[in-house]
Amino acid sequence: MKRSQSDTFLARWLNNELTPKELSEFEKSSDYLLYKKIAERSLEFSAPDYNKEQIFSQIEKKVSSKKERKVITLVKRLSYVAAASVVLTIGILLFNNESEHITDIGEKLAVVLPDNSKVLLNSKTTISYNDSQWGEKRIVKLDGEAYFEVEKGSTFIVESPHGQVAVLGTKFNIRTDEGFFEVICYEGKVEARTREHSGILTQGNAFRKQQGIVPERWDVTHNEPTWKTGESSFKSVPLKHVIKALEGQYNVAFDLSNINSEDKFTGSFTHDNLKTALQTVFVPMKIGVTFSGKKTVVLEAMNE
Repeated sequence: MKRSQSDTFLARWLNNELTPKELSEFEKSSDYLLYKKIAERSLEFSAPDYNKEQIFSQIEKKVSSKKERKVITLVKRLSYVAAASVVLTIGILLFNNESEHITDIGEKLAVVLPDNSKVLLNSKTTISYNDSQWGEKRIVKLDGEAYFEVEKGSTFIVESPHGQVAVLGTKFNIRTDEGFFEVICYEGKVEARTREHSGILTQGNAFRKQQGIVPERWDVTHNEPTWKTGESSFKSVPLKHVIKALEGQYNVAFDLSNINSEDKFTGSFTHDNLKTALQTVFVPMKIGVTFSGKKTVVLEAMNE
């Protein structure tokens, strides 16, 4: 907010001490409605009681009479600073009330949003949203994979590092990874957006954008993502993304130096048995699996 009055401007405004000209200019500014809303919310808070006369008397005793005017000015200035600090603090709390939910390896988490929309997070996933501004804009930031059941209402937007989905009320799944963005619509209608492309999906439609590959669209027959019931499934997905999903479900790392991680995989793996999961993914791909210690899986292409 541009102003020349002083850094006690907000406090003087709260105390009704602005000149008519100052008040008129402030009410015309772009900041006025914002600070008015903050001030209204600040009335809901109360400060602890204190004895102003007693405090001032103590200050008076510690200074000489010739400095009385400076003491009064200092006390008043501190009052202004305190008042302005309260307003700014409440403003920060009001307009930056971010909620964040994170899942760890092999973990799933159900989250209910402020409008009763539901989100189920797959492992190694993060979502965040602003509680205070939810009534004005329903925006969720996503990194990972999640299944959404959105209540009808204003436009609901899911933002990810690789694309965006806009809906009104529907059920859909988003999977994101480095250079990878996939959306499957299970009910209703969604709009999937990337920097270069956008498209409408209805029930049973799927969309995928991978780095360096032309966007793909296809249809699905299942009614919800299989990972909800303990099995991750893939359709012509580069192996590196499947391996990332394996790392998300099991506490292991993979050595990919001896395989082509861009080869495509179609299939699934279970979430409750690492040995079985490794077999179902890598045997069809003709990739050998050995362990280096307990936490590292070494992959090696097998000779034809």
